[in-house]
Amino acid sequence: MNQETEQERVHRLQAESKLSNEGKKYFKFIEFDENEQLITEIKKHPLGLFIIFATGAMIAVAMIFIGVFGSFADLGSMTGVSEVNQIGPILSVLSLLLIIGVVVATYIASFLYISNVIFVTNEKIAQVLYVSLFNKKISQLSIGDVQDVTVTQKGILAHMFNYGTLVIETAGEQENYRFTYVPDPYQVSKLIVGSHEKNLVKYGN
Repeated sequence: MNQETEQERVHRLQAESKLSNEGKKYFKFIEFDENEQLITEIKKHPLGLFIIFATGAMIAVAMIFIGVFGSFADLGSMTGVSEVNQIGPILSVLSLLLIIGVVVATYIASFLYISNVIFVTNEKIAQVLYVSLFNKKISQLSIGDVQDVTVTQKGILAHMFNYGTLVIETAGEQENYRFTYVPDPYQVSKLIVGSHEKNLVKYGN
């Protein structure tokens, strides 16, 4: 291992020490030069994760209610048709299968949510995004290609918990970057704009 590679490794480890546990797992997927400085790490706001779990829990409770109802209710007496009682066990089995499906879907949705991490450095903006469990997408945008940064906060929850949507407009034909559930979005936008301006001073337009 040559000296330059060793310096890069040490430099990366120093940057990783400033990251969260989630950030450390995904930081290895992005390029990070020896002279590059980590500005900030952006993770999705915890409220979005709470919404995912709350939705899954409500659906699961509804399925449990249907299963219990199918197991203990005398549907034959309620409808006047004795053959209807055969539906009860079927409802119970279906509800159990649906509960398992909801648990799996909730786990997958939560994993994808927390696996969306953004790194801002003095040279670029990099996003690690799991589109699915086995489909990872890594996007990297030069900080010099940032044209504009827009923050949107809609709804009472966004203002109460201080999160919002961050849109980064890029130069040329590059696709704009859009990040949702960004914590403290105005502070993040200031950091990005500040890094962009310093980059312009150093390298010009």
